[in-house]
Amino acid sequence: MAEPMTLKYVHRPISEIPQTERALADPLRPDVPIPIPLHHHTVNQRQHPTRWPVQSKNASQHHRSQKAHRNGIKKPKTNRYPSLKGVDPKFRRNNRHALHGTMKALKERKEGKRELA
Repeated sequence: MAEPMTLKYVHRPISEIPQTERALADPLRPDVPIPIPLHHHTVNQRQHPTRWPVQSKNASQHHRSQKAHRNGIKKPKTNRYPSLKGVDPKFRRNNRHALHGTMKALKERKEGKRELA
């Protein structure tokens, strides 16, 4: 007949205990937290600690139209000249020189030095 299995507690010096066990066994290190086994009642009544309850509804359009019209639905403001930000640099350089020539021609026409171009 086999003897019942018994656990024997062996006293070892701290230097022989592996690092993970030593942190738990060393009473002179209060800064090392001792892991506390969690009971199923202490896990905040959730099946999985990273899973939240299922969302029942994604979106609703109720009352949105009234809220939008409260301050009026406005058209987006348009500029007289759209920005050239992000436009090809070669085009912008050429455009700058072309505008300069146009302004020069308009000035000459105004002074009477030039007929229609």
